[in-house]
Amino acid sequence: MWECDFAREPMDFKLFWLLFFKKAWIFLTGILIGILLIGGGYFVKNIVLAPEKEYRAVGEIYLEYVLGEGQIAESVCFNQITWASLVKTDEFLEDVAGQLMRDGIEISAESLEESMEATLLSDVRIVTTTVTTNNPALSVAISHALQSAILHFGEKQTEIASMRILTSPREAEPVKLDIRLLRAVILGAALGGFLALLGMLLYFTLDDSIHIPDTVQVRYKIPMLGTLSSKELAQNFKALCKDKRKLALTASEGSIPIEKIAKSLEEKLKAEKSAMEGCIFVPVCCVEDKPEAVEELQKAEGVILVIGAGRRDGKRIEKTLRFLERQGCKPDCALLWGEDEKLVSRYYGAGIFGGKG
Repeated sequence: MWECDFAREPMDFKLFWLLFFKKAWIFLTGILIGILLIGGGYFVKNIVLAPEKEYRAVGEIYLEYVLGEGQIAESVCFNQITWASLVKTDEFLEDVAGQLMRDGIEISAESLEESMEATLLSDVRIVTTTVTTNNPALSVAISHALQSAILHFGEKQTEIASMRILTSPREAEPVKLDIRLLRAVILGAALGGFLALLGMLLYFTLDDSIHIPDTVQVRYKIPMLGTLSSKELAQNFKALCKDKRKLALTASEGSIPIEKIAKSLEEKLKAEKSAMEGCIFVPVCCVEDKPEAVEELQKAEGVILVIGAGRRDGKRIEKTLRFLERQGCKPDCALLWGEDEKLVSRYYGAGIFGGKG
C-alpha cells in the first residue's frame, strides 16, 4: 500500500493543461487586478490627484574669469555644486526677496529656496538659472531677481572679471509631467499575470484531487469500473466482479451519497441483463466516519470503493485504503462519482485539447 505516493506520481501533462485552461479566468483576473492596482493607482496619483500645474523660467548669465598666465577657466571657476548651493544661501535669498518686495511681491524664504536652482551645463562660464512656481508671472519675476542677485554677487568676487546676461526669460513655460500610464498598465498586467500564474501552478501542483478514472488505477493500483456514465461500465463490472453475489459499496468520504449511487449503479447494470446476474449491492457508510462499519464490508463477497471527483482528498483516500487493507477489505474495484463529464470527454478524446470521444 506504500505504493500510494502522490509526490512521486508521474505528471499527466494533458490533464494538467486541461485543468489549467479550465481555470484560465483566474489568470485573466490576475491581469485585470494588476492593471487596476498598479495602472489605476498610477492614474489616480499622477493624473486625478496630480499636483498643481507648474511653470518654469530659464535664464543664462555669462561669466568672464580672471585668469593668470597659463590658467584655464576650469581651474578658477565656481563648479556646479557651488552654484547650486550659493543660490540657496541667506545672501541670495535676502537679495532676491528684497527685489521682489520692491515690486510688491511677497514670498516666504522657504518657497523662494524651493523654487530657485542654478547650475553649469555645457560651459563653465555660463550659469543657467531655473525658477519653478505655480504662477508663470511669479516664475519670471523671481528669475529676473535671481539673475540680478548673481550679478551683485559676481561684483564682489575677485575671481570674476565681468558678467552679463545672455538670456533673460520673458515668459515661463508650463512644466510637462512625465506621465507613463501605458507603462504602468503594462507593468500591472505583467505583474498581476505572473503572480496569478505562479499561484495557479502552485495550486495545480499541490492538488491531489481525482479528476479522471485512470488516476485511481495509476495512483492506488485499484482497478476502475469507470463512472456511472461510462459506456464500458457493464463490461468492467462483469470482468472485475465476476461470480460475486453480494457487493458492498462504501465511499471515501462521508458526504458522498452512497445509497443514491448504489441505486443508480444497480439501474445502470440492470440495463445490461447479463451484467448483474443476481448481484445485490449493500451501501455501507464511510469507514472514516464510522470505522466499525468495516464489519459489514467483511461480510460481503466484494467491496467497491466510491471516490468523489475533484475533492482535493487524495491523502484521505490513501488513508481509507490503508485502513481497509489492514481490515482485510481491500476494494476489488473503484467507481468515480461526481466527475466533470466535459473534462473526462476532452481527456479521452482525440486531438490536442480532446473532444468527443
